[in-house]
Amino acid sequence: MWGRIANITAQMDANFGAGEGGSNSATSASVDDGALLADDQDGWGDDAFDDDLDFDDELFVNGVNGGTNGEVNGPPLAEQQTLEEEASFANNNNTAQEGGDVVGDLAAKREEGVRVVDSEEYHTPDATTATEETSSGVVDTDNVEKEESREIEEAQLQPLPQSQPQSPPQNCDHPDVVTVSAPGKALIAGGYLVLESPNPGVVLAAKGCRFHTTIMFRPPYSEGGVIGNSVDASWESIPLDVYSPQFDRVYSYYLSYSLTSNEDDVSLRLQPRTGPHEPNKFVERSLLLALGYLRQSLGAEAFHARLQQQDSFNAGERVALAIKLRADNDFYSQITRLNEKGLDLTPQNLEQLEPFLPCPKDELTGELVVNKTGMGSSAALVTSIVGALLQFFGVISLPTSFDGEGEDLGMPNKTNGGDGEEKEALRIAHNLSQICHCHAQGKLGSGFDVSSAVYGSHIYTRFSKGVINDFLESVASTTKEEEDGLQLTETLLEQLAVLVNGIEWDCTVSPVSLPPGLEILMADVCGGSESPSMARKVLDWKKNKRKLGFMDDYYWKDLKRCNKKIVSLLSDQFTSQTFLDGLRRDGAMVVSTRTAEQWKKPMPSSWHKFEGSSWDVAMKLLDLRMAFLECRQNLKGMGKSAGVPIEPDEQSALADATMKLPGVIAAGVPGAGGHDALFAIYVKGPETNDGSSDQVRDEIGDLWREMSDENDETVVCPLSVRAAESGDGLCATKLDW
Repeated sequence: MWGRIANITAQMDANFGAGEGGSNSATSASVDDGALLADDQDGWGDDAFDDDLDFDDELFVNGVNGGTNGEVNGPPLAEQQTLEEEASFANNNNTAQEGGDVVGDLAAKREEGVRVVDSEEYHTPDATTATEETSSGVVDTDNVEKEESREIEEAQLQPLPQSQPQSPPQNCDHPDVVTVSAPGKALIAGGYLVLESPNPGVVLAAKGCRFHTTIMFRPPYSEGGVIGNSVDASWESIPLDVYSPQFDRVYSYYLSYSLTSNEDDVSLRLQPRTGPHEPNKFVERSLLLALGYLRQSLGAEAFHARLQQQDSFNAGERVALAIKLRADNDFYSQITRLNEKGLDLTPQNLEQLEPFLPCPKDELTGELVVNKTGMGSSAALVTSIVGALLQFFGVISLPTSFDGEGEDLGMPNKTNGGDGEEKEALRIAHNLSQICHCHAQGKLGSGFDVSSAVYGSHIYTRFSKGVINDFLESVASTTKEEEDGLQLTETLLEQLAVLVNGIEWDCTVSPVSLPPGLEILMADVCGGSESPSMARKVLDWKKNKRKLGFMDDYYWKDLKRCNKKIVSLLSDQFTSQTFLDGLRRDGAMVVSTRTAEQWKKPMPSSWHKFEGSSWDVAMKLLDLRMAFLECRQNLKGMGKSAGVPIEPDEQSALADATMKLPGVIAAGVPGAGGHDALFAIYVKGPETNDGSSDQVRDEIGDLWREMSDENDETVVCPLSVRAAESGDGLCATKLDW
């Protein structure tokens, strides 16, 4: 074993030691890279506003991304009219017969990757012959696909729970205020691989890093007509305001909808109200599809009735549906704020900052300065909006996240994975959030970030593109973003309801968590520059099957092998009771105090070679360490070959130094890599700071601070987030307006 480790180390020294230096002539994409990955996510080449950690490989339609993206666009609060401004607002009370139920032959939806649910049992699609073109000709890949499927089955991945197509549950009691939150995440294994099913990715949800959406009825923020064509007088309508105080923005719309149904007619419309307006596609497109689904699943009359349940307002009083968005601080870099306060860059100081801090503004231009940390804010934003709307309208009942006094604890109550109602609620929220997120991005992503925002930490394989691709193309080609705002036809609403409720999604979710005694520390890294379209370049490199050393696709194939090893260790060996007992007994006092090199050597007293001993625990941790090292080696080699800085030299130096510390198992760049984030997995040491930290965590933070002081071009700030458990996903909280 140690001979293999020595060989791997020698290879890594040769690989990591060489700079990114010369450029490689990677084949350019046939489609404009900027358009394809304008929203390249997770801080690995994303723009300033969007980081949902989906290194997406395909646009479902060209030219559908109107406006700017992210959470920050829109007119500032100062430019809006005040609450006291008087203007007339008429809410039409015309009555009409409710439209018919969703009908149609679901069998027509049985196409590749799209299957109608027959039972709760997961059915693997029939094998089909597939071919890939290589430089030497056409090769049958049937056996390769079968082998990959068998490997994933061995990893014990389970499909998402499905149910018979049915009307979603409806709650009769509607609370006045609803708040729902969704976590950020870090993909620690499976980068690039997860783009292709059935390759798994290991994604850890972030504890203490959540996006919160609160909904209630309030007086309209501003009055006035719509921008563009006026609201149809025969329709019902209500003002809709979206408050984003951290970005000094309020988005004001009219939501209008028809109470009648006609297949080809527009049935729901979202239009900006009069005043300064900049499109925010993540907010607007999520609202459009979520509200459209609610109108279709509840029925037009029930949807309208919920919008009239304004018990705290007097008859005739002006009322708007109000939505407030808030993000925990770790989604956005706080380095500047800590420096202004004269505080060290430590997780403890981050935790002491006031929650939901506003983004700073440029002193000269007054424009917002938004630097993301790569924790997946866009996916968490969309998922929290969708979950809050579903909860507010009584379509689902999410797990709760508060104690008896109503304090928000940031994690849902879990009872054996949740009851049937909660599972069905999460299934609906997952499917609708994936659709909304893909529509907002203008492309099909792997979906692991949305899945983590719903289900918490897990092992994930993506859904087939055929599940929602046709619908997304239809929405992009028929919805308008001009004078009439955003709108949906009755046909699209019916298709949307079928996709959410009646089609089996073939993505898989298998619960996983870091075992008690292990923890993650994330770093916000400011330094270097990003290369756009990293995923596109890597996929082009793979498609063209570049010759690498002694065999084709060496890096990709070996990356799959070591990725499978990480999945197996976390889901199997690290869950055994003997390992957990040994880690609990010796982790903090023995293992965490020694470096990985010292783990290899016999130790006194408790270091015995029985199962569950300190030695046995250390050997399993070394297996995990080696798997991560091999992944790093393959990712760096693959990046060099494709001309993409997956693990830049600066990040290699930071990760290598971190892995030399006592108690550290692995360090590396999350997801698709790049310059702006780093993770470290370590054995928790003796507690420090009254239990809020531990010795190993402190030493990692000290190292990162020292390296920042030595290099003026790179600043490394530890985040306060920790790894959440499986199940710590989408939930309702008691956070008030």
